[in-house]
Amino acid sequence: MKTTFKIITVFFLMSLSVAAQKDKKGKGKEKVDETIYTTVDQKAVFNEGDNALQNLLKKNAVMPASLKEGTAIKCPVKLTIDENGKLTDAVIDGSASACGDCDKEAVRVSKALNGFTPAKLKGKNVKSYLVVNVDFFKEVKEDPDASTSRKKKMVWD
Repeated sequence: MKTTFKIITVFFLMSLSVAAQKDKKGKGKEKVDETIYTTVDQKAVFNEGDNALQNLLKKNAVMPASLKEGTAIKCPVKLTIDENGKLTDAVIDGSASACGDCDKEAVRVSKALNGFTPAKLKGKNVKSYLVVNVDFFKEVKEDPDASTSRKKKMVWD
């Protein structure tokens, strides 16, 4: 009888311990929504406006040496903006462009951005994507002597 009582007591105490541990795990933790929304009521925006964003990207982007003269490349970068307006990630959106160095530079310059207003869904700030284009254009450098010689050639023809 004493042995049975001891066994029942041990099982009872173990069940109380397990119940207490389950209770502790549930308390103090809020359910965090890690969803990144693609459809929102109001998209995330750069606080200073779209023109300021493009000017900032243009100003801070370094032209990759591998970009050939006369080439224009558009690199779409998908930014992840959290519910506080903070940029948390930047990746090339879709397939890579013809210039891998341009893609890397576009991501680098985009990661330096800050100052966003987060997207809204049903009046609540949510994490979302924002795609921005980083454009690269390398002009053709003309040799001043070459243009003169062409003019001369045209005159003499």
